Amino acid sequence: MNIALHHFKLIETISKEGTLTKSALALHLTQSALSHQLKELESETDARIFERMGKRMQLTDIGTRFLQSAEKILTEIKSLEEDISNSKNGKTGKLNISTQCYTAYHWLPGIIKNYKTSSPNINIHIVSEASKRPLEYLLRGDLDVAIVRTQMANMHIFYEPVFDDQLMVVVSKNNPLAEKAFFEISDFENTELIMPSYDASYQDTPLIEHLIQIQQVKLKNLHRIHYTDATIEMVNAELGIGVMADWIVKPYLDHKDIVAIPISRAIARRTWYAATCKQSPAIQNFLLCLKQHFSKAALTNEYNIALTQTAQNLILQGQKAEIL
Repeated sequence: MNIALHHFKLIETISKEGTLTKSALALHLTQSALSHQLKELESETDARIFERMGKRMQLTDIGTRFLQSAEKILTEIKSLEEDISNSKNGKTGKLNISTQCYTAYHWLPGIIKNYKTSSPNINIHIVSEASKRPLEYLLRGDLDVAIVRTQMANMHIFYEPVFDDQLMVVVSKNNPLAEKAFFEISDFENTELIMPSYDASYQDTPLIEHLIQIQQVKLKNLHRIHYTDATIEMVNAELGIGVMADWIVKPYLDHKDIVAIPISRAIARRTWYAATCKQSPAIQNFLLCLKQHFSKAALTNEYNIALTQTAQNLILQGQKAEIL
């Protein structure tokens, strides 16, 4: 049998309206066109769907069975249409995200909380395995948003600046290096350095490692640990020092015996981008929340840096006074 969607709508409407005249008006058809469609369906099924009771149309047993299926099918079609519309409008669906190199996501709950006020039915999923090669995952369609600090020249990828950060050296409070106000590349000499693992074929050697190579600084050992929490625990246990962004290390400082020492802003300041291949409302809403979150964090960070610099200046002034 060749039964189309409009046949189900036809049966539902006639059953609801009761007459062909009212049904034709409801379906925006002429009465002759409606009668033709009904005859077409009865011919296709080789069964009577309605019996005429004066002007009223009464369902037969077959017609009642047909209506039961029509109600289920049309309800499902309506639900499908709503889901498609909500997905297009950014109201439902899933967002896959990842960050380049880092595996810490303590900043994400605040963003999700803000995001859920406008998009309560969007689920955010972290694709942690994409952190080493996020742009490739993005191009494959396995990510919706990649938060990256390096860019790949590709016409299919859009980059939007989100925030700047500052690289910090993370050391145990018991490490003699913890007394330093600023960290120079030469200070890495003979240290146990813990760095994130990275894919060398990605042609993206971490900045600090690159500078260490250029200045021919000799490390005692270089350890590669992919997970941020593991690096923090190693540093806390005095098994090495690490390098990570200020926004990554910040929440650990209050609960661990570690300190974060700034590296010269001239070499350690970086810009992070939100990389996308699609421009859906759900993605745009997420990017807005992302920028709002980090803009607030940046204001707090600049204030803290100003306080640190003031304190350091006071220390230097005191040292000069002692010399004089």
